[in-house]
Amino acid sequence: MLNLFRSDPLAQAHNAILSDDRDKLIKQLKRIKPSDIDKPASSTAPSLVETCILQQQPKHLSLVLDYGASASGHNAHAQPFGLLSLQQEQSLPLLTALLAAGNSEDKNQLMTACFEYCPTNQLMLHIALLTQYGAEISDSIVIKALELDEQALIHFLLNSGATLPTQYDKNNVSEDILTYAKKCVDDLKIRQMFL
Repeated sequence: MLNLFRSDPLAQAHNAILSDDRDKLIKQLKRIKPSDIDKPASSTAPSLVETCILQQQPKHLSLVLDYGASASGHNAHAQPFGLLSLQQEQSLPLLTALLAAGNSEDKNQLMTACFEYCPTNQLMLHIALLTQYGAEISDSIVIKALELDEQALIHFLLNSGATLPTQYDKNNVSEDILTYAKKCVDDLKIRQMFL
């Protein structure tokens, strides 16, 4: 039985990811049948894509995806890979690899999830990435940013084409951030007049 595990390229690729051995991973990926690349590595181990995400290995993830693994799968708990990547410390490079490989998750839902899982100082980068792949900055995203009271994020969203919502919970948005947001909108109008 131990021999079977040692000779199984999927299990060996899984181990290579765990040990951060790029050369071994490439060697094993070449041995895996295309029909097996998305299967769990064993009865107790996840797929290679999920392993890369959980081990926070974006470079290994790109390799596995380049060898034909699906960027749009999910883990054993039916959690999509994009959402799973947002919950990791290396969320930005992991999500970048998934999106570049054709992840088909709803980009607007991923953008909303960023507010739940991503550190505030990383939100702008995640939102910019998702807009590159078709996500739209909705009123609900701007409202979430207003509630965070983050001037740089508000400035970015409004200068990226978002509009200042007229309806929001006034108890959750400070007057200072609202004044700042209105100033951003006015400044943008002035700049557009000179273009």
